[in-house]
Amino acid sequence: MLRRRSHGESSLSSGQIPPSIQQQIARLQQLQQTLGVIIAEKQRLQAELDEISHALEELGKSADDVAVYKAVGPILVQTTKAKVLSELTEKRDLNDTRLKVIEKQEARTRSQLEALQKELQSLLGQRQE
Repeated sequence: MLRRRSHGESSLSSGQIPPSIQQQIARLQQLQQTLGVIIAEKQRLQAELDEISHALEELGKSADDVAVYKAVGPILVQTTKAKVLSELTEKRDLNDTRLKVIEKQEARTRSQLEALQKELQSLLGQRQE
């Protein structure tokens, strides 16, 4: 025979997750995805910065009148060492700034994620009591 729940009984005893907790779980998953995207972008920027640093280091070792080429689409175009140094330095500075912004986003997202995880653990712990 089916038994109806009285008003005093919680829906938690039925094994269902309340909508408020479901929303927080969805938010947790969204934050985890966001963090993944941020980490991927951070890694891409760091790899690009490493490549730029290596190129600047190699250019620094070469003579000022050396023939320098840069890729423009599918072709290489001859340019001057000074122009390439200027472009690479500007790109490095821009990427450094972008990396700092990404690192702040990462820290903020990790903080939000940790706070939400603690809150969910607390709420789920209360459910089991």
